[in-house]
Amino acid sequence: MKKLAFAGMIAAAVFASPALALEHEVVIDHADGPIAADYKGAVSIETTQVGAAGVAGRPSTLACRWTASLTVERVARVGEALQSRRSLSSEDVASGSRPGWCDTNAKAIAKLVDTRSDTFRTAMLALVERDRAAILAEAESANKSRGG
Repeated sequence: MKKLAFAGMIAAAVFASPALALEHEVVIDHADGPIAADYKGAVSIETTQVGAAGVAGRPSTLACRWTASLTVERVARVGEALQSRRSLSSEDVASGSRPGWCDTNAKAIAKLVDTRSDTFRTAMLALVERDRAAILAEAESANKSRGG
């Protein structure tokens, strides 16, 4: 039910890649029957290379700034009557900076993100809670369209 898995590492600067996968299941009581909602979250890390390598005798300002965001895909079902999909996201769940080149910091950044798995799980559960009203509204709308 609740699984955490390391999905990959960052490849190079200035692009996003999956680093952490999250799953969650919820069952909501409803008049038309229980609503089963499955959530699958993925963390993506975006890196940006900033600064410059210092010439001899001068300090380097070279750094890799990173931001980790969470995207959650939800599928909800009420029997055979309703199947609903929705995408939720939370930007900048974690961020930081490491001195040096982004490509040489890829593993270190991925480890930092992995150590913050509780932060991402908390962010995912907050999205799940906010989504509850949307699921119930979709179920009510489907019920009305069927004439119920």
